[in-house]
Amino acid sequence: MPLARSATRSGETRPFPGIHPPYLLRRSSRRRSLALRVSEAGEIVVNAPLLLSQREIDGFLHKHADWIGARLQAAREHRFDWQDGVLLPYLGGQLQLRLLDQPGPARARQDGAALLCNAQPAQAPALVLRWYQRNARALLGERLAHHAAHAGCPMPPLRLSNARTRWGSLSARGVVSLNWRLLKAPLEAIDYVICHELAHFKQRNHSPAFWREVAVLFPDWKKVRSELRQNGRLYFQF
Repeated sequence: MPLARSATRSGETRPFPGIHPPYLLRRSSRRRSLALRVSEAGEIVVNAPLLLSQREIDGFLHKHADWIGARLQAAREHRFDWQDGVLLPYLGGQLQLRLLDQPGPARARQDGAALLCNAQPAQAPALVLRWYQRNARALLGERLAHHAAHAGCPMPPLRLSNARTRWGSLSARGVVSLNWRLLKAPLEAIDYVICHELAHFKQRNHSPAFWREVAVLFPDWKKVRSELRQNGRLYFQF
């Protein structure tokens, strides 16, 4: 197996046998222990105390080599394959991606149950993601305005999020962030996430009082939250 290298804060590279792809080493004076993460995209990240020796880091990686391998395998199995005919999640259903080779500008557009992408295969991911984000901004803004009016509060500023683990958040300044990947989920899941964030205007926590606020705005929140958690991995494939 090829050697992998990890980048330190100073940019120095160090070989480490038995791990592929390369791992990212982040050192911090605030850390007191080692932490290891393998993302769904297959990125390996090690967070280490600033002065911890490389020998201890290497030993830590050797100790968790089986776990790293299992996580990398899971990431490979869930990696999205951008090819003609692949199915894209959209509003709880699916669109079929059709890669075209026609004269004209490279772009993606919906045609019934298909998403037509006039581009070379290598261009498709960026074009499709822009299509999702453009349409997400319009739909999420519309649903946020609807639920804000229903809750009796002014329309808050909306920010489109690209977070890898969160569907939404509310900033201290009252900006609602919503993940563009919500466009892949059913409309009721979108409405639940929006109502969840609107409830934070009254309760900046997740106390019982907060969930009572959510229930006022979206009574069926438990069922929809459970379904969103169950299907979330599919929505985060790209």
